[in-house]
Amino acid sequence: MMRYAPPVTLLVLALCLAAPVARGQGSADSSRLIPLPPPHKGLSFSVHWDTDIYGNLDGGARRGYATDSVLSLGLGLDSGALGAWRGGQFALGLQAIASTHPSRYVGDIQTLSNLDAPNQRQVSQFWYSQAFGHSLVRAGLMDLNSFFDTNGTASLFTQASFGITPTLTLNVPTATYPDPAWGMMTRFGTVQNGWRAGLFQGNPEDRSSALKGGAMLIGERDWRPSAGDGPQIGIGGWYRRAPAADGPPTSDWGAYANLEQPLPGHHDTVTFLQAGVSPGKINPVPAYLGGGIRFRDVSSTVSDVGFGFARAWIRNHAAETSIEATALMPLFGGCVALQPDVQYIFHPAGIYPNALAIALRLHLTFY
Repeated sequence: MMRYAPPVTLLVLALCLAAPVARGQGSADSSRLIPLPPPHKGLSFSVHWDTDIYGNLDGGARRGYATDSVLSLGLGLDSGALGAWRGGQFALGLQAIASTHPSRYVGDIQTLSNLDAPNQRQVSQFWYSQAFGHSLVRAGLMDLNSFFDTNGTASLFTQASFGITPTLTLNVPTATYPDPAWGMMTRFGTVQNGWRAGLFQGNPEDRSSALKGGAMLIGERDWRPSAGDGPQIGIGGWYRRAPAADGPPTSDWGAYANLEQPLPGHHDTVTFLQAGVSPGKINPVPAYLGGGIRFRDVSSTVSDVGFGFARAWIRNHAAETSIEATALMPLFGGCVALQPDVQYIFHPAGIYPNALAIALRLHLTFY
């Protein structure tokens, strides 16, 4: 397993704190740590590393600190740009994860860090997509959350619930980080106004058979403005059926919604809402509500600032509510960014005392 010792992470963070702060937007070359020549037309690749340190200062399960580290490599091919048939896209992703699990100290169920995962090296994506006009079909190894239940405004935050609703991930095995899975999906209509539907593995941890562990169906309707200050809306639902060890197969379902709305006359200030529901009799998290506000292009030293809340109702326990404040600070023209973060968690897992956690995340874009 790939491991990064906490002292190494601390050293990297300290070095970046001493680095000069970028002023304004850097050039295309300065936004990468490795100044390689641009890739061939139709070929794209990326190397990105996120690492952080979290500290639980008070409350929760116990005091302490933990780290996360995720190295991601990506390769993309566009068949049309390479001189072949039009509309074809191929993607390959590799990933190395090392974590000492910050949520073990806080005890929260929503997960303090969206990088918290078992230590592993894996193929994170391997899919082919073919466009037909405004529609497309995609199949392969995928992360469901790259295409469904997404909220671009909330993606700034490090709390995992802001990435995908916990009424899905905390109730049933889901084909998303750290367990992408085999699946296929289609999109009808335009990006601004269309439908999406997908079929994914019901047991993402076992990639040996696509549907042996059951299957998950998911669908979403999207409305996105082509211009102006209009809202972005996504409403979806899912159904999962899987074999049980004893007795008939089990089934479950849920629904979710995402809203992003710029403030009138202020394109760089965007509010967001998230919601999810699932049957309370069989699921540990029957309901979820999240929301917040994000300020973009704040200054030359701080590009984004966000304030958000995430509340998960827990069956037979008090609801867990996380309050998060975070900021993104680009360095070296944007190829390096620091992200300080503060979270206050009310009733972690519904049973622990309120917790206060702080974090510092480092984003590195090598290419």
